[in-house]
Amino acid sequence: MTILTGGALWPTPGQLRAELPDGAREQFEDEYGRALDHARDAGDLAQLANVLIPWQRRLVHHRNGDYEAVLERARRIRDGDLSGIVPPRVGRLIRAHR
Repeated sequence: MTILTGGALWPTPGQLRAELPDGAREQFEDEYGRALDHARDAGDLAQLANVLIPWQRRLVHHRNGDYEAVLERARRIRDGDLSGIVPPRVGRLIRAHR
């Protein structure tokens, strides 16, 4: 398993700590600490990767200002509302290139 860190798409744990809002930072610290403990005790990095990847994605969306929109879209899809999955502007571009 590869754990990617660095660059715009894969924030490091330090960047996550520095940039996440306070409540989210506390939750990240808790999950990350437990994953580090597990990695140290079991010699297995899989849980660490499973903790870091969603937090990295969350911070990237937070940086772009669209985290709440992503959560709302996921909620609608989970509830069975598939309208608007492809943003209208992208849909127009796709149709124009056919």
